[in-house]
Amino acid sequence: MKLRSLVPVAALALVPVLSSCSVFQKKEPPPCPPVYILGDAGQLTKYREGKGRDLTDVEFEAEINGFQGDCKYDEKGAQVEIQVSFAVKRGPADADRKADFAYFAAVPLFYPAADAKAVFPVSVAFPEATNYVRYTDEPLVLRIPVKDADVIQKYEIYLGFQATQEELDRNRQGRK
Repeated sequence: MKLRSLVPVAALALVPVLSSCSVFQKKEPPPCPPVYILGDAGQLTKYREGKGRDLTDVEFEAEINGFQGDCKYDEKGAQVEIQVSFAVKRGPADADRKADFAYFAAVPLFYPAADAKAVFPVSVAFPEATNYVRYTDEPLVLRIPVKDADVIQKYEIYLGFQATQEELDRNRQGRK
């Protein structure tokens, strides 16, 4: 009879020991890869056709002003979901109350593969009597075939506007 009363006590004594086993601990997934907005491609000023490049020739100005994201892991690696936000300002040369542009998400470690960069078109409409719009695009999904926490940090993701060489040069001049 005394033996029976010791069994529950012995089982209770093992609880702290067993709870420290990794079997009972929830394994934390690796972190998401880092995401950056490229300084030279984080802003865009679109001018109307022609040679003029002063304030009266601006159709719109846009800036990537942030992003939200998350990642999930499965047997194939990381699935990264990013939602990019923009601030768009209508310029004096805008005739149709629209701003059409494209932005990209690039993973340089994938270069020169075609998957290294994806371009996403955007069309923003300015409501009547509004010259400034904040716009958040649909989520984009990137697949990175890595699950290791140390390696995933090397798969940096860069966001920027798909700009012409002239637009990039103008951005670089403005940063000096």
